[in-house]
Amino acid sequence: MNDTRTKILDVAEDLIQRVGLNAMSYQHISDSVGIRKASIHHHFPKKENLVDELLRRCQVSYGDHYQKIVESAGSAPGKLRQLAGVFEDGLKNQKLCLVGTISADLNTLGNGSCLILEDTIQHTVDIFSVAFKQGLAEGTLSFSGKVEDTAYAFFTFLLGTQIAARAHGGVNAFRRATEALISCWET
Repeated sequence: MNDTRTKILDVAEDLIQRVGLNAMSYQHISDSVGIRKASIHHHFPKKENLVDELLRRCQVSYGDHYQKIVESAGSAPGKLRQLAGVFEDGLKNQKLCLVGTISADLNTLGNGSCLILEDTIQHTVDIFSVAFKQGLAEGTLSFSGKVEDTAYAFFTFLLGTQIAARAHGGVNAFRRATEALISCWET
């Protein structure tokens, strides 16, 4: 990927995580990267093209990071804490999860972007499910219902708690809430 395109994506991701999708404009990117808006349109003719690329990139980069966590040595509860730590780090840096931020503006996305977003969420839930399956197998987690539903609940809990903690309580509130939930499942 060429440097200008990568810079555009990096700046757009940062802006979306900090101010939201609909508050971010090509002018903001232009000012930050130091290029004309026309150059951004050359790489991403429509904002939807930019969003689609960001979601694909997120699915790979965060997906790989989550995958390394769930495949690492250690107990399932420890892995859940590590996954929560990724969201906590985002909160520390005043950056909300890109998937959560874009999801908040779902009604302004095109159908293609919605499908990519849905796929990204499913991919994340599938990865999180690995830790929950491990927890059942090793006897360190106990919960009712399906593994995938519990993994989905945990992922969406992290998204919502990150948003709420940004507005009230900060990192300490986020940490207490995630620990309370993980402790409920821990045997």
